[in-house]
Amino acid sequence: MLTAVLAGASAAVTGLVTRNVDKVITRGGEAVLARTPEDPITVHASQPFRIKGYIGPLPPTTERWRDSANVVELYGAVVHLIVEAAGDRTAIINKLDVRMESCDAPPHVSHLAGPPLAAPMSPRQLREFRVSLNVGLRANATEPAPSPRPADGVPDFPYTVTPLDPDHFFIHVTTEEPGDFRWRIGVHWICNGKSGVVVTDLHGQPFRVVRPEPRSRS
Repeated sequence: MLTAVLAGASAAVTGLVTRNVDKVITRGGEAVLARTPEDPITVHASQPFRIKGYIGPLPPTTERWRDSANVVELYGAVVHLIVEAAGDRTAIINKLDVRMESCDAPPHVSHLAGPPLAAPMSPRQLREFRVSLNVGLRANATEPAPSPRPADGVPDFPYTVTPLDPDHFFIHVTTEEPGDFRWRIGVHWICNGKSGVVVTDLHGQPFRVVRPEPRSRS
């Protein structure tokens, strides 16, 4: 089922926010920003539709909630990253990490129906990684941010990206405890003896997922 859901990435609500890079893609448009020369990669980020919830009571019509900021991912999320080499350079991607920003008490959410499933993607396009946000909450100033780990059968880092050969990463994010989680993803690179990180989010906002409190049994 995960593979099928990931296939909807190209048709999902797509955004790109790459810190210190040259392009931002938003709904219906593209903006070009000044490039920071030391960053040899650009990162396109999107979040395929999965199980959705609406914070608070549902509005009476679908049109009222379709593009609302109150619509959130529930229980877990999938983040799709496309990492491209900039210019004619070749870069090594040696790590991803998850940078937790906050975890608040979960709001009341109404469940929404999930989207229809699309055809599965080819194995070449699927580099699936997994990470728990609860691990990120336990990290502190003396510990590194949690790193997504490859799923079974997926090779671990490093990966090489060239101008003609970008790479796709599907990061399956899970939560084990109730909360309203916000985070960003760091993509670490090495190029020509230098190293750095591009911090990625959606439309300038952190990724977000809500795990509601368990429903009481009556």
